[in-house]
Amino acid sequence: MKWRAMVRLKGHPTKTSTFHGRKTAEDWARDTEDALRSGKTLPGPSPTLSAVIDRYIKGLQTFKPVSDTRLGNLTRRKESLGDRKVASLTGQDVLDHAAKRCEVIGPATMQIELGYLAETLKAARTFWVMTIPDIVAAARPTPVRTGMIGDPYERDRRPTAEELKSLEAFYRYNLARTPMRDLIPFVIDSAMRLSEITSIRWEDYRPGNKPLVLIRSRKDPKKNINHQWVRSWDLAPRLSIASRRRVSASSPHKPDTIGSSFRRACLRLEIADLPFHDLRHEGTSRLFEANYDIRRVAIVTSHRDWKLLKRYTNLKSASLHPEKPVALIQFYPSKKRPDISVAQSPHACSLHERTTGLARSVRGGRLERMKEVHDGGISLPPALFLFPTIVLCRTHQLRSFGQRRTV
Repeated sequence: MKWRAMVRLKGHPTKTSTFHGRKTAEDWARDTEDALRSGKTLPGPSPTLSAVIDRYIKGLQTFKPVSDTRLGNLTRRKESLGDRKVASLTGQDVLDHAAKRCEVIGPATMQIELGYLAETLKAARTFWVMTIPDIVAAARPTPVRTGMIGDPYERDRRPTAEELKSLEAFYRYNLARTPMRDLIPFVIDSAMRLSEITSIRWEDYRPGNKPLVLIRSRKDPKKNINHQWVRSWDLAPRLSIASRRRVSASSPHKPDTIGSSFRRACLRLEIADLPFHDLRHEGTSRLFEANYDIRRVAIVTSHRDWKLLKRYTNLKSASLHPEKPVALIQFYPSKKRPDISVAQSPHACSLHERTTGLARSVRGGRLERMKEVHDGGISLPPALFLFPTIVLCRTHQLRSFGQRRTV
């Protein structure tokens, strides 16, 4: 049974609406009459979620470009709940959609999708004065407890040398238009994003002793237009997207095409859990292994927040071992000539035999000046400058010396 409510007030047009329950119809009639008497603006008919999303995207594009990730997530919402009236949406609708999406995506992606939906509905309530319940806030506790949404997982996957050789051999005789054989080493060496590589044009390349390439609209959280000149290699001309004969903004090699080709190759070679973006991860880790400091690495990778570089820094244990032995010198507060022992070296000898450039002066038990030991490839560890009284003797026994006496 349906109930029809009608509100007639002198000086105002007649308002009519139909409801499934009597109590709902009476509440609507009472609220409508109060709004008309007080001069408040009455809410119009409830739009569909698809219409709200389209209006939100159109309004957002007037301030800044909308990312592909945001567009894709909101489009999927339109496909599942787009025909529903926003006033009739409930938290259960959000939970049902999240349960279906969690079959193919992870908790972090699901959390991002719910965030985009919450922003859209909040914009409708704030700027367009729509009566929309906060269904995302009502439904969020349940996905959190069940694990459907959560923090992102920081990947530490790096391709092995065997996997890279297999990919190189796979693409060696590949006749496709996409130059995957040149693209894979270029991504590792440049640590660029896939979208940045596919935006390179011929006129963006500057050859020379220090070749450069222009990256257009590089990702930046605060800038809409962020063009940067970065270092390049001889591979850049072969990877240029535009044709030599016809320079245009259209790209024959699209990021989706490259990503699909890489996934098919990994599936064919039985390489598990290796998305294309991990090649950028590998390139960033190699920069740190080459002893680049974080400032120079951030210039190459275009990371504004240095904290984000932590998830890309997965150094291998072999890179932490020094190539040359480290000399540990024992310092005495007296004028006695100190001895030297070389860690991990079977040829321990005296200071006179292995060094030629050590000069020191001890006054009051403190080391004032020291030169680097250069003969025999011996280097002094930084700890000796901070704690000169704790040393390793020739017999590899740790001793502690005071100013005047031995403890």
